[in-house]
Amino acid sequence: MKETSKTSMLQTPTPEASAWSRSELAADPSWIFQLTPAQAQEVRAAVSAVNAKNLRAGEFGKEDFPLPTLAAVMPEIVRQMEDGRGVVLIRGLPVNPVDDEDATKILWGIGTYLGRGLKQTERVNLLNIKDNLVGHIIDQGMDPNAVNADRNRSNADLEPHCDPSDYVALLCVRPALKGGVSHIVSSTRIYNELLEDQPEVLPALYSGFYHDLRGKGADGHEVTSRRIPVYTYYDGKLSCNHHPATVYTGAKKLGRELDPEEQAAMLAMREAAEREDLKYEMDMRTGDLQLLNNYTILHSRTDWVDAPEWERKRLMLRLWLHNPASRSLPEGFVGGYVTETKHDVAKQTRVL
Repeated sequence: MKETSKTSMLQTPTPEASAWSRSELAADPSWIFQLTPAQAQEVRAAVSAVNAKNLRAGEFGKEDFPLPTLAAVMPEIVRQMEDGRGVVLIRGLPVNPVDDEDATKILWGIGTYLGRGLKQTERVNLLNIKDNLVGHIIDQGMDPNAVNADRNRSNADLEPHCDPSDYVALLCVRPALKGGVSHIVSSTRIYNELLEDQPEVLPALYSGFYHDLRGKGADGHEVTSRRIPVYTYYDGKLSCNHHPATVYTGAKKLGRELDPEEQAAMLAMREAAEREDLKYEMDMRTGDLQLLNNYTILHSRTDWVDAPEWERKRLMLRLWLHNPASRSLPEGFVGGYVTETKHDVAKQTRVL
């Protein structure tokens, strides 16, 4: 079944490889790429090369970051993201846990082979990287329940959600002293489960929700001007755009509660995303790079306890990537919860 120029509701389970369960992902090693010592040395040499040119993350392309043999692996990583499991774990990157600057260069350098980096928010740009292209996910001591709060600036847990770009890359520089565990789940598999067990919630998910812009609206608006669908089926591909935190705070700012159908749909998503037979726990270590296709994978984390020193706090570096060769998406879907902000992904990728 394929729709080539319009959005429709998918009525049959999708057989895509991204529709995995926990046991299926655990049994499949194809999405894990362990660097060899020689490949790790290539990355070190590439960092030295950009350091010699006084280039920072966001200021260089892949021609400045040569990876003689590792570059040949990148097309398979992209294939895995687009047509495979939708998740890739690269292990063994030569990250020094006390050198945040070089870690940003490793992340950016790898990213230049996978897509184009996109602007994030200045709130998580702690090293003054050009155009906020690398985010620092670290506990900044912010109250996660404050108005316009970004929970990524705290040590609070995060519900299963996706980011607004084609791909999100998270590089582990330092794990937490305790907690901060990453979980992923297939939003494609969740759809199949809902289609079988709770099809009545799907219309509300296709209709979508208004999202809180958390004080970052480009035109001063506090909430998106239109609903953003959670699921869309377009040009033969099922895609997901789910960010519950801004749905609930957006409804509060609009002075309304979600109606019973909307509440049921959001609860069904959360319950499916937290099923033990569906979600997969990722033990992120220093030098691990997690790559996710945001249209097929939701990610979450547990809360955590840090060491008291800033330089020992849990740190994940985040990159939002656009792949021009990725799937077609309908108008009004691209960008999700950052739609109409100063860093609107749709505007950055010229998909309006």
